[in-house]
Amino acid sequence: MPAYRRAYLFVIRKKGKTALLLVTFLVIMTLLLAGMAVNRAAKTAAAQLRESIGGYFKIAPDYQKMNIRQFTDRQLIDQVMETEGIKAYNAMDTWYLSVPELTLKPGKFTGEGDGKAQMTRLLGNNDSSLHEYFVLNIFTLEEGRHLKPDDTGQALISRELAQMNQLKTGDTFTAYLTEDGTVAGEAAGAGASEDGYRLQIAGIFDEMHTEAGNQNTPECDLPANFIFIDAATSQEIGRKLQGTVQRYFNGGAAFFARDPKELDRIVQEVQRLDGVDWDSLKLTVNNTAYQKSVEPLDRLSGMTFLMVGLITVISVSLLSLLLTLWERDRIHEAGVLMAFGISKRNILWQHFLECGLIFALAFCLAAAVSFPLSRQAGKVLYHDAAGEAKENTEAVSYTFTNDPVDVDAAAPEVNFGAELRLPALALSGVMGIVIVGISVGISFLVIVRRKPKELLTVME
Repeated sequence: MPAYRRAYLFVIRKKGKTALLLVTFLVIMTLLLAGMAVNRAAKTAAAQLRESIGGYFKIAPDYQKMNIRQFTDRQLIDQVMETEGIKAYNAMDTWYLSVPELTLKPGKFTGEGDGKAQMTRLLGNNDSSLHEYFVLNIFTLEEGRHLKPDDTGQALISRELAQMNQLKTGDTFTAYLTEDGTVAGEAAGAGASEDGYRLQIAGIFDEMHTEAGNQNTPECDLPANFIFIDAATSQEIGRKLQGTVQRYFNGGAAFFARDPKELDRIVQEVQRLDGVDWDSLKLTVNNTAYQKSVEPLDRLSGMTFLMVGLITVISVSLLSLLLTLWERDRIHEAGVLMAFGISKRNILWQHFLECGLIFALAFCLAAAVSFPLSRQAGKVLYHDAAGEAKENTEAVSYTFTNDPVDVDAAAPEVNFGAELRLPALALSGVMGIVIVGISVGISFLVIVRRKPKELLTVME
C-alpha cells in the first residue's frame, strides 16, 4: 500500500488526533498569516512613503548675513542636480503684489482701511507639486492641475479665495506691482505701479488644516490668500523689480532625494561642491515628515517580524512535542510496516503526508479567517505604534516662506491596509510546510533511533 493511501486512512481513522492537529494548525497559521500580512503591509507602506514623500533639503540665501556674495541661481541648481540620488527640484520665489480685482480674506489692513488689504503673497514655483506646502499635505490640489516648468501666466488659488470671488479653473485675474511692494528678505524696486501680470487659474487648492487668522494677521500672510504662480512669470516679476537680466530665486530651491535614507549622504556631497560660497547660503535638511510617518511603520514591521519568529519557534516546539508523544504510540506500527519491507524513509513520508493533509485543510480555513483579522489587527497595531511614536517625538516647527508650520499638521497620512495577497499567502504556506517538516522530522527520531527488532518488541 502506498504511503499516501496509508496516510489518508490514518487521518480518517484517528478522528480525535486529526481534530486536535487541525485546531493546532489553524491557530498557528491564522497568527502566522496575520503577522505576515501586517509585516508586508508595513514594508509596502514604507516603500510608498519613500517614493511619495522622500526627503529634501533646501538651499536659500542667508538674508541674516550683511554681505551675500552668492544666491540660489540656475548655475547653482544645475551644479547640485549633478549629485547622484537627487530626483527633482523646485526653485522658489516670494513676491507681494496687489490684486485689486479680487476680494481677499479679511485681515489686519482690511480693518484699518489700508490699501495693503489688496496685497497678497505670490509664490513662484518651478513645479508647484514640489512646494513644501503640497509635499507635506498642508495644501492639497482639489481641481485642475499643478504648475509645471514650461507654464507661463498660470496660477493656483485657494478654494476659499475662489468661492469668495466666484472663480473657477480657466478664469483670469491681474496682479500688479506696487510702489511699496517688497520681496521676501529684501526691498523691492519702486515706480512699478503700472505693471500688471495677467494670470489664468490652472488649479484650485484647499487647506487640509484650516485655521482662522486673527485680526492682526496681514492679508498677505493668510494661507487662503496665497497664490502660486509659474516660474516664468515669477522670474519676469523679479527682473522688473530688480532691474536685472540675470535672475536668482529669492526663495531658494528644494532638492528631493529618491530615497530619504540617502539624504545625509547626498547633503554631505553637496556641501563639498567646488565654487559654492556656503557662508552666503543656508542649507536646511527636512526629513522629519518622512521620519514621523515611517517611524510607526518601522516599529510595526520589527514587532511583527519578531512575532512571526516567535510563532515559528513556538510552533516547531509545540508540534514536535505533540508529534513525539504520538510517535511513541506508533513504534509498534512502524515495526510491523518495516517487517513487510517498508523503509523508514517511506514511513517518515507517510507521517509527513498525514500532517500535510491536515495542514492543507487548516491553511485554507486560516486564510479565510485571517483576511478580516489581518485588516483589523493591522489598523489597531499601526495606530498603537503611531501613538507611541508621537509620544516619544518632541514638538518641532518649521518655517516655510516665513510661515510657521506645525509638524503634526504637516505629517502626511499613511495609506496603511493590511490585506492578504498572493505573495504573503505563498510565503506563509511555505513557512507552514517547513514547520510541519521540521516537527515531523524531530518527532520521527523516536523511531529512527530504534532498530527494527526493537520496534516490534514495543507493544501499543
